[in-house]
Parts: sequence; C-alpha cells; structure tokens
Amino acid sequence: MYVHTPFPNKVFALDLNNEGKILWKYEPRQDTSVIPVMCCDTVNRGVAYADGKLVWRGYSMGPDADTLMDPEKTTHLGKPVGKDSGTATWEGDQWKIGGGTTWGWYSYDPALNLIYYGSGNPSTWNPSQRPGDNRWSMTIWARDADTGMAKWVYQMNPHDEWDYDGVNEMILVDKEIQGKPRKALVHLDRNGFGYTLDRVTGELLVAEKFDPAVNWATGIDMKTGRPQTVAEFSTGRNGEDVNTKGICPAALGTKDQQPASYSPRTGLFY
Repeated sequence: MYVHTPFPNKVFALDLNNEGKILWKYEPRQDTSVIPVMCCDTVNRGVAYADGKLVWRGYSMGPDADTLMDPEKTTHLGKPVGKDSGTATWEGDQWKIGGGTTWGWYSYDPALNLIYYGSGNPSTWNPSQRPGDNRWSMTIWARDADTGMAKWVYQMNPHDEWDYDGVNEMILVDKEIQGKPRKALVHLDRNGFGYTLDRVTGELLVAEKFDPAVNWATGIDMKTGRPQTVAEFSTGRNGEDVNTKGICPAALGTKDQQPASYSPRTGLFY
C-alpha cells in the first residue's frame, strides 16, 4: 500500500502482509517559507503507480510539442485549434508560469480509448498580469490514452478571473439528447454551470446554471462556448485594488483573505 501525508508530503510504501511494515519512504525537500504565501499548493493531490515506464507527457500550455496537439486535427468546438494554441493567447513568456494544473479526477472510455480530465485556473492569480484567453487553462481535455495526443478541448472560462478551476469529475453517460443518442460527457463545474458535451467530437450540447444564484455570468454562448460575464462581478474590470464582493460562486475569497499563488505550468503524466 502506498500512502502520503500532509505537508511536508512524505510518501510511504507499506507491506500489508507484514503488519504494515514500512518498506521505504520518500521525503521531498520542502521550503517551509512557502506556506504563508501560497493558497493550496503545499499539499499532495494523491499518489498513483503503474509499471514505471513514462508513456507520454502532455502539458496544459506551451507549444504543440508540449501540449501534444495537432493544430489541424485537435479541435475546439469543432474547429482546429491552430498552431501553438497553448502560447498564442498569452503575452510573451507568461505561459511558462501559466498554471492549468490537472489535480482533479480522470475518466476513461475504453471503446474510444480516450481519457478525459479538466485543467485548473491560470497563473498568476491576478488577471491583469495575464491578458488574453490563457489557453488551455480551465479546459476539458480528451486525449488518446496510448499517445497522449489531444483529440479535442473545450475551454470553459477563458481568462478566468475567479479561480474556478475546471477539475471536477467528468461523468461519461450514453443517453438521448435533443432526440439523438449520444455518447456524452457531463461536467458540473465550480463556476456554477453544468456542461454536457459529445465525448467523441467535443460538441457542446448543454450549458446551464445548476443554481439560479450564480451571478458572475448570465449564461453560456452556445456558438462560441464563452460565458456571458457580468461587468459588476468582473475582478479584472474592477481593478486590482478593488475588493469585488457578492460573486456567486465565490471560489477564492476576497483579495484580503487569500494571497495570490504562483504555480508553474503543469500537465498530465501518464
């Protein structure tokens, strides 16, 4: 059995046939000075194991060789993403600290041989420091399990200003939608919207609030997939020295309550 601890994130291998004897342990070197200035990145999101051979590595942002995207075959809402889409909506080298962490749950369709997961919020936390859509943070991914190549992506929150992340479960269901049988993916996001997509093609089928109290956006444009944001609750428009209140859902808290965190671009390791 393999277990991990809270900070400083030690990992233990236990022999269950020998009263839980510790076979080995891993103790990473952690800088304790980061704890007061980081919101949540001093934890271990879980351990996993396989046969030990790295099969592929795909990042959330960067050039196509890093994100494992084909500019003509990988699609976003049915259209090719284009060359180096993982850098095109960032200024300069900002994508190198772009966030987009994949720390949630992963789903697998054996018939399609595709895995599905979500990437988290962009970095830095202050949206004024990273103009643009910040692709591919806040994105649902469909990747080939053998090669890691992205078949399709859907960015729920371009230029996320609220730290909503996009890592909640991807629920795979086969059901009739709008009179047609569909292999669907259902995702209830932290931004307060529930999404249903065709998990084969990435077509957006449904995007609705699952709580009427959600107020940061009035809805989702079904053609572009973009949220229709409300200026009153836009932290970027209101300015970095304004404490924007009343946002629902309020994912991160106020500027005074939660300091900004700086995280490197991260991706999925399979």
